[in-house]
Amino acid sequence: LLDVLAGRKDPRFLSGQVLVDGVPQPKNFKCISGYVVQDDIVMGTLTVRENLHFSAALRMTVRCSKAERRRKVDEIIEELGLTSVADSKIGTDLIRGVSGGERKRTNIGMELITDPPVLFLDEPTTGLDAFMAGQVIKTLK
Repeated sequence: LLDVLAGRKDPRFLSGQVLVDGVPQPKNFKCISGYVVQDDIVMGTLTVRENLHFSAALRMTVRCSKAERRRKVDEIIEELGLTSVADSKIGTDLIRGVSGGERKRTNIGMELITDPPVLFLDEPTTGLDAFMAGQVIKTLK
């Protein structure tokens, strides 16, 4: 259902309509909305800050200066409560890194980098303990 709402499913075999604020989805809806997949897409060998910079470099318009990108990354780090781990590696199977909640918030931050008016999250608390799940939900509010 989430994939249908986000416009990620081929609508040819579906019936019905998706309305956004009572009107049909705009044609560019996929471009103006964010989608955080269930499985994190962060790069474990990079730091939290580097992952966010990477997302900013790929997704922010070319009209944005490096200073604007840095400012946006720093803003997201602060908003998501990642300041204390901003320069820590995310981690891999072989490299110890940030906690599951911090990893998930970094993943969310990579979508927030473009300030989407609509953000879809596919099971944002999967794999987290109750405390970390609560932290992620609190951050999203």
